[in-house]
Amino acid sequence: MFNFFNEIIGDYGLETNFINSFNIINMSNKLVYIEGHKGVISISKENISIRVKKGVLCVIGKHLQIKRISHSTAVIVGEIKEIESY
Repeated sequence: MFNFFNEIIGDYGLETNFINSFNIINMSNKLVYIEGHKGVISISKENISIRVKKGVLCVIGKHLQIKRISHSTAVIVGEIKEIESY
């Protein structure tokens, strides 16, 4: 089965522990796909904070909402201005 992140690891010779934390795909600042989250910390229309293995991921923008969430993946949509990790 095709796995985008495994393909990137192979193509660029990255170590597997490099991608063991969390993964993000930002599509045209309208949708963010997060893989490897550990839970939602806070939600508002301007800021969604998500716990990841090595810290916190903050999606900042307008009209933000979580469209889908599972035990390890989340999809956030809206007008995405910035993504911070700390």
